[in-house]
Amino acid sequence: MEKMRLFKTIKQSPRWEYAKRMWYKFSRSPLSIAGLLISSVCIFIGLFAPYIVPYPEHGGLFHNFEDRFIPPFQNSSYILGTDYYGRDVLTRTMLGFQYSLMMAGTVLSLVVVPGVILGLVAGYHKGRWVDTVIMRISDVFIAVPPLVLALGICSVLEPNIFNAMMAVSLMWWPWYARLTYNVSSAMRNEYFVQAAEVMGASTFHIIFKEILPNCLGPILTKVTLDVGWVILIGSALSFVGLGAQPPTPDLGTMVATNAEKYMPDFWWTSIFPALGIAIIILGFNLLGDGVRDMFTE
Repeated sequence: MEKMRLFKTIKQSPRWEYAKRMWYKFSRSPLSIAGLLISSVCIFIGLFAPYIVPYPEHGGLFHNFEDRFIPPFQNSSYILGTDYYGRDVLTRTMLGFQYSLMMAGTVLSLVVVPGVILGLVAGYHKGRWVDTVIMRISDVFIAVPPLVLALGICSVLEPNIFNAMMAVSLMWWPWYARLTYNVSSAMRNEYFVQAAEVMGASTFHIIFKEILPNCLGPILTKVTLDVGWVILIGSALSFVGLGAQPPTPDLGTMVATNAEKYMPDFWWTSIFPALGIAIIILGFNLLGDGVRDMFTE
């Protein structure tokens, strides 16, 4: 009885009603549901790839030249075929999901918090020296195309996946600072902010308790959409040899290495990893559209 009463109380709470309203807005679009399903499958594969792939040992230094270049769909043991070293393309593509999502998660976890905080501080102090300093620094980074800046940073460092993540993180935070600045500066003169100031609320309280909750919609939408962009930038770095290095089963590295040497005769060695990149980006872009709809009145 106590559990039933607690469940009824939760269902009648304002937060529960708010969650149902958000889900209704999200679920109105079939594409948003499709994006949620695709993203969930990609995340599942990324998290559990080492345990569900057919041949875990094919993700490293492995070779079996007797089985090399088996075409796709002609061998029940290798559904998507094999590469030059006899490694299963399906296994390496699924393992590539892990590295791509790891890059996206690491980069976004490093850039969202500092970018949002700097944007909030600059937006609340619009017109003061703090605003000028933060926004001019972010303008310097934004003035350079993201991929060009990442290539420049990676070219002077040792090419590996860690340095690629640091390079992408360094050039990504200004976009969150600029987005949060635009939203928070527009709310600076709203009545609820002025009321909090009149009541003597601290700057910390006003920024993080009053303004930040009203910025979450655009921020969460951008985070979801940026997963695909970060993976695309990381794949581009790997494609030119500045990201993860062989034999790491990174999707961009697989596309670059196999396309250069084995296309078009052995097309499956690069086409399927490229399709993996496209599926991840498509899923998170559709999910981002649904998140945007959730916060749209």
